[in-house]
Amino acid sequence: MHGREYLTVLSKKRSVTALLCCILTLSLAFYGVISGVNRSITNFNENGFFSFIYFTMISNTLAALAMAFVFPFTVEGIRKKRFILPKWAALLHYTAATSIAYVMIFVFMFISWASPEDAFGGSNIVTHVFCPVLILVSFFQTESGHLFTWKDRLLGIIPLSVYIVVYYIEVALIGEENGGWPDIYRVQTYLSPAVAIPMAILLGFGVSTAVALLSNYLTKKRKKKMYMFWSRDLDPVEVRIEAFGIGRMAGSCSEKNSVQIPYDIISFLAERYGLQTEELMKPFLKGLVTEQNDRKDHFK
Repeated sequence: MHGREYLTVLSKKRSVTALLCCILTLSLAFYGVISGVNRSITNFNENGFFSFIYFTMISNTLAALAMAFVFPFTVEGIRKKRFILPKWAALLHYTAATSIAYVMIFVFMFISWASPEDAFGGSNIVTHVFCPVLILVSFFQTESGHLFTWKDRLLGIIPLSVYIVVYYIEVALIGEENGGWPDIYRVQTYLSPAVAIPMAILLGFGVSTAVALLSNYLTKKRKKKMYMFWSRDLDPVEVRIEAFGIGRMAGSCSEKNSVQIPYDIISFLAERYGLQTEELMKPFLKGLVTEQNDRKDHFK
């Protein structure tokens, strides 16, 4: 199998996996959030928004939002044989994965011991287990190619950090008796806010770091495997033929106004075989134009 053929197979597999995870996560997250709202309407004086004082509801809503934005790129990946997420979409996907993974870990570490029914009863098993697993599968199996930095890891816990600060204000400073939130996590029963807040944020950063490190490891491993499909004994002519083939592949999967140039692959080939990137862009563009012209002639 040539490198360009492997790219086509890999992108299709990643896109299909991402599409299935998007559909399942959107459906289950929507079901879980609606169930939570309905439960609040039944139990808390018809105030459905009360359910959003739980970070579970917020993280599942964020997961559904992330999947809604990723969905169009999965469709494009299947159509164009090249699955690409822009950095903003990758960060949103990462933030949602971090937030909902935190919920799952918190549930298994704490809530499951105190109240198994609250942890896994009814629709809670969807929001606490199924949705977190699905979005983590989609995140790790359909990686965007981005390597997440320390700055990204801090950005990934912004929703959690904001929630923790608001929770502290509502519970500790305002208090339920004055119209604030009830202490649903019983933080003040077991720990003082001065201890609980740093612990919660540190746990969140630990989850964010673990998700980022595993994602970065898988990204590097996949790239290494992909690049191994180009053997080291290709001569310059064969490398140019590969670039031409990649151009034809791009041309066969794209319309004129939406051609995607795999610059990362072209620059890698140039570096691997001691060539200039400009030298490989010429055969790539020739392959692209040739394929586009062939398609135009075919549809006349």
